[in-house]
Amino acid sequence: MKQSFIRGLVAATLALGMSAGVADTAMAGGKKGHGGRGVPTQQVSVQLWTFAEYIGFGTDAATIARTEEVFSKLRSFGYKNVEPFTLSGLTAEQYRDLLRKYGLKSPSRHVDVGDPTAPANIDQIIADNKVLGIKFFSSGATPNDKLNTEADWVNYAKYLDAVGAKARQAGQQLMIHNHNWEFEKVYNGRTAYDLLMANTSKKNVAFQLDLYWAVQGGQDPIALLKKYGKRIQLFHVKDRRPSDGRIEIVGRGSIDFPKIFAAAKGQIRYYVVEHDPRFGDATFNPFEAAQVGFDYLKKVKFSGKAKGHDKPHGHGHGHDKPGKGRGKGHDRH
Repeated sequence: MKQSFIRGLVAATLALGMSAGVADTAMAGGKKGHGGRGVPTQQVSVQLWTFAEYIGFGTDAATIARTEEVFSKLRSFGYKNVEPFTLSGLTAEQYRDLLRKYGLKSPSRHVDVGDPTAPANIDQIIADNKVLGIKFFSSGATPNDKLNTEADWVNYAKYLDAVGAKARQAGQQLMIHNHNWEFEKVYNGRTAYDLLMANTSKKNVAFQLDLYWAVQGGQDPIALLKKYGKRIQLFHVKDRRPSDGRIEIVGRGSIDFPKIFAAAKGQIRYYVVEHDPRFGDATFNPFEAAQVGFDYLKKVKFSGKAKGHDKPHGHGHGHDKPGKGRGKGHDRH
């Protein structure tokens, strides 16, 4: 299951290069701040899928060494949290100890939670999450290739609701992470995203809104926040280059993050920086993407009700241009 998931994620990422021309929503050329303060560092995280090509998909000593290098660099950038997509063959205890070595925590995780036709071992996932300190977890992607009818999506949502109920009983929270297809598939006037919302309960299932993929799917994240309210509890923060729709380093594209963050009104638990790998593109530097993303979130100004903010910072717009199946059930991040 893990390998097929990773293959799907890689394929989806490669397909990105061919996607363009969708309507830009939640965009603003100036990305001016809206007052307020930057995102508190304790709420900033990074999806390690950003480093998928660099770390690799192995389980050998070299893979672990590269993982340690990534952890060390992320801590030096100021990160306190990471969102893994694979444990690279380590046990939950070993991965936890590696995080602790570099002063990092993992409040959220992507891991393949399965589907009605291929259920995952949820008890094992929950047990590992407990060791790792995970509060929120989800597949990296919904199984798009398996969900072709309204009934398919409803059945999948009901499966997730049951998984979420089990997670809730263990003090954890299942979430759903979107791509573009949840908005592009429409059945009787309702998107697949609508169906996932309607057929899961708020106590069992939260949503991690990927801002780039929502925009790529023709949606306005602010409208989604207004429509679904507190069911959206985490963001994947990635930017979009308007010329061709490619993922861009956070703060260097055209998505108006200050406006979106302000519209969330403090309900977002974690702001997770991400930049899907550009497999085979040697010009992409995942370390740059992570560092610039962290600095942007630390400085970006917006109005909201979030608590525990650090001291105010500047605008941090950064407009000068310098970046599945996650081992978790991702097909694209």
